[in-house]
Amino acid sequence: MSGAVDINVLAFEEKHLISIMMFLSMNGECRKIEIYENVSSNPRIPDKLDRLEALGLITQTPRSDSRSITIGLTEKGKIVAAHFVELDKIIKNI
Repeated sequence: MSGAVDINVLAFEEKHLISIMMFLSMNGECRKIEIYENVSSNPRIPDKLDRLEALGLITQTPRSDSRSITIGLTEKGKIVAAHFVELDKIIKNI
């Protein structure tokens, strides 16, 4: 191995990204407000969601019935989130 780290992996060093992924994995599609209520009320959450979307891990879809946005994991996001959930289980069992 060359020792180089894939820049996309480094993206998860940013606060709340893993928590958002795990929340979506365990709770399914939700409204953006639910991220604020259950993960963090950090004012930078929209930036963090945009980052996850740019990585192809989530979708942000405006709801037709209101101004709210639905957040969901993509297929790729489901795979990545499942790994985070599994790592969490491993750590808790140690």
